[in-house]
Amino acid sequence: MSRPLRIEYENAFYHVMNRGRGRENTFLNDDDFKYFLYCIEQASLRFNIEVHSYCLMTNHYHLLIKTPDANLGRAMKHINGLYTQYFNRTHNTDGALFRGRYKAVLVDADNYLLHVSRYIHRNPIETSTPLVDDLAKYQWSSYSAFIKRVAVPKWLVRDFIFSLQGKKRKYSAYKQFVEFENSEEISAFYNAKKLLSVLGCEDFIENIKDYIATSNSESKLVIKNYSADDVIAYVAKHFSIEIGGIVTVKKGRKEKNLPRWFAIKLCQDLTGLNLQALADIFNVKHYSAISKTVGRLNVLMIEDNMVELQLEKLRDCLISEVKI
Repeated sequence: MSRPLRIEYENAFYHVMNRGRGRENTFLNDDDFKYFLYCIEQASLRFNIEVHSYCLMTNHYHLLIKTPDANLGRAMKHINGLYTQYFNRTHNTDGALFRGRYKAVLVDADNYLLHVSRYIHRNPIETSTPLVDDLAKYQWSSYSAFIKRVAVPKWLVRDFIFSLQGKKRKYSAYKQFVEFENSEEISAFYNAKKLLSVLGCEDFIENIKDYIATSNSESKLVIKNYSADDVIAYVAKHFSIEIGGIVTVKKGRKEKNLPRWFAIKLCQDLTGLNLQALADIFNVKHYSAISKTVGRLNVLMIEDNMVELQLEKLRDCLISEVKI
């Protein structure tokens, strides 16, 4: 089965959603909901995403996101991965939490964003058994913040949605809008057996045809043409150590050599070199040593979220500073 189309460009809007594996619950208590919101906050700070609406249900979530930096894939990988690690650690479970890759619908903001925001906020009462009798009472969506019933999270953006209404009494106008049922067009779109990747008018679709033609997956975000020398030199400079401390195996030492591990992982991700080539660069006899090192780093990142954050920050700085 082909992977879902991912269309990424600067300042795009997406309705992002994902469901628990096997429709199992992904939020078991209030602390789970709160931690997922924390994950969103962290992603907004690290990846410069804007969250324009959200709704967390017991076994799935909905997010309305704008990506000024065309990095939806990386932001969502962070949110889902960070939350899955927390969930497994907290509830003594293991393995994937969500059913697979998130779904992302690219939204024509001028014509449909307001309607998508309403669709997201109406989720708690659109289920077969409504969760509340008043949407403002549902704690885990941004709706109550939109109508000024609760404090607004710093990372939640409301003004653009309000501007689409073009009305002075923005809070009451939005409340009145959401209280109406979803339009037939929106209901038909989301009830379709196969959810389309784009929600937009003909002009919008025509304008993004170039992106549709070239987008295949999130791998578009990283072009594998950095040299191993550049990566290693950058990591050495970042940690203020000699290059030899990265490419030379220190025998007899059991402590973690994070600069070396980071360099190996970044070279694997960014250079396109095969394992044997990396084995030669990092002076190990067999290419399996490269896979083992990356595996140890992956385990460490699951155990210690700060290590993962350190690697991602290093990757971001390297990509932005090292010229291709």
